[in-house]
Amino acid sequence: MLGFGKQARDSVSEPGDDLLALSDEAEFEASVRAARERAASRGAQPEPKPTPAEAGAEAEIVWTEQQDVYRPRAIEARAYLRAQSLESKAQLRAGQSTVLIRRDAYSRAVDHLRTDLKSELGGLLCGEALYDAGLDLYLVVVEVVLPALHGEGTATSFSYTPEAWEAMLPGWLEMNPDWTVVGSYHSHPGLGVFLSSVDRTTQVEVFPHDWQIAMVMDPIANTCGLFIGTAGRPCNYTLI
Repeated sequence: MLGFGKQARDSVSEPGDDLLALSDEAEFEASVRAARERAASRGAQPEPKPTPAEAGAEAEIVWTEQQDVYRPRAIEARAYLRAQSLESKAQLRAGQSTVLIRRDAYSRAVDHLRTDLKSELGGLLCGEALYDAGLDLYLVVVEVVLPALHGEGTATSFSYTPEAWEAMLPGWLEMNPDWTVVGSYHSHPGLGVFLSSVDRTTQVEVFPHDWQIAMVMDPIANTCGLFIGTAGRPCNYTLI
């Protein structure tokens, strides 16, 4: 059961816990943006202010999206798989999204989760989301994993701490800037592969996009399952 506050329970989180979870994640992402902005600030130029004529006689509110809003890249999925020599491995069906996981990223997640077979562990999945409008499906490519070291785990729960976010920050800064967090992973040692009520709440509150995924592993049974979207639908995956 994956939580993003100071505690994770088997029941649905209280409103205060959800706010804390979102606050922790927001602070982490803000620190990443600030670090990248500082690195690029020397060569940055301020945007020109509009002239009175451009602004108009009366003040006008113009809504613009944030520059850091992530959007899945449009592709033709079958052509993408052909280019990656993956046609024989990843079978596509209209309306059914699939996940491609780099083998080294998968191995790192497995190795991390096997370090403790009595308590849950977890981390973030990072990479790229691709969308095929013709087939109405997402291809989610997991390029790297960021283990959440120093999190708080019990036999039935795992939650992120400020120390865990801090430990993941260097890996985030070194990551390809075109990638984003595509989901999370965590273990259910000896419990099997499924999404608990807390896992589902986390998916809704923290990973709310249709293309974001949850990877659950039972490192004792050596089983793994992937779930996508806020509904937590089971999703096929292929190691590449």
